[in-house]
Amino acid sequence: MQYSLNAVRAFTVAARHGSILQAADELRVTPGAVSHQVKNLETSLGAALFTRANNSISLTDAGRQFFQDASSAIAMIERSARALTRAEDELVIRVSITLAVRWLIPALERFKRAHPKVRIRVETTHYVDFPLGGHSDIAITYRRFPEHDASDDREGELLLRDFSRPVLSPALLAKSAYESRSDIAEIPALKCSDVNWDWRLWTQRVGLDHGDLVFADEFDTDDSALRAAAAGLGMVLATPLHVEAEIKSGALIELPDAPAVEVGGLYLLTGSTRTKAVRQFRTWLHKEFAELG
Repeated sequence: MQYSLNAVRAFTVAARHGSILQAADELRVTPGAVSHQVKNLETSLGAALFTRANNSISLTDAGRQFFQDASSAIAMIERSARALTRAEDELVIRVSITLAVRWLIPALERFKRAHPKVRIRVETTHYVDFPLGGHSDIAITYRRFPEHDASDDREGELLLRDFSRPVLSPALLAKSAYESRSDIAEIPALKCSDVNWDWRLWTQRVGLDHGDLVFADEFDTDDSALRAAAAGLGMVLATPLHVEAEIKSGALIELPDAPAVEVGGLYLLTGSTRTKAVRQFRTWLHKEFAELG
């Protein structure tokens, strides 16, 4: 069975629009050329893909199934082609939503000042620990204990050790009976990680029992939990990188007698394609995080 990739693309575009005319407009060819490609494809497949009537088209059952399979394949081919032909000044960065919102996006202005020609695309994810994957050039991922090992660079380059501590709103602390960490149950804790691994590690390392914590609300990202903490809903375990603005403004304060504990680290992952933009961004990242300590 032989058929043209151009014919498959013409079919998927026509199916998406439900119109030969609109498909021709997108592909910048004549409607006759689109119709010819689709008919050739139907002949090669031995199946009708469209029902045609009164200058309109609609997918047959076979056409609907072929469209579902072919459109995803065409999209994958186009993404791969774009990745291979990506210019030296294009950069795709994969990062967690919280790190993107709270540090990367505000910091990008500093990078762009030094490298104004680099065009950046930021891809966000709800997860913090993830592989590079897809067509991203760079990923900034988080590894928690016990996976985090600052001396092991086989799976990425360490950017920053995460020393986290509880933070909360001044108003919540003022109205509580909290005086020292033995009063930890006086402040409701907010959950924003699976099985509370971060709170479990923190309590263990500061000599408390995880059962001493009283949990209030739960959030799916660190960013939303931090906003809830600023609103006075409870305390959240946070890295200084995420709360710099709130600490400076006074919206959040550190819980007294609650030391910072190393719970993980940020790592840089780079793909096999080391373009000029990737090299520039990698150098800039290391400089930025070195200044953060």
